[in-house]
Amino acid sequence: MVIKMKSYIFYTEEGHTIAPNEDYEVENCQVLGIASGNDCQEAKRQLLEDNPWITEAGFSPSKFIGKELV
Repeated sequence: MVIKMKSYIFYTEEGHTIAPNEDYEVENCQVLGIASGNDCQEAKRQLLEDNPWITEAGFSPSKFIGKELV
């Protein structure tokens, strides 16, 4: 039996973005990436392993929001 891994998108409310008009700071969510795993936790581990810049940039994995892509 083959178990197909699920894909998850991860985003966070941490940080901020700058609008095209740099005078504005925008409060919104930031997409960190998409990863696959047997469950959300496994996919998060894979995301962090494949993208060390996420923690280097100061994002906190405990604040990630992960949603399965269907």
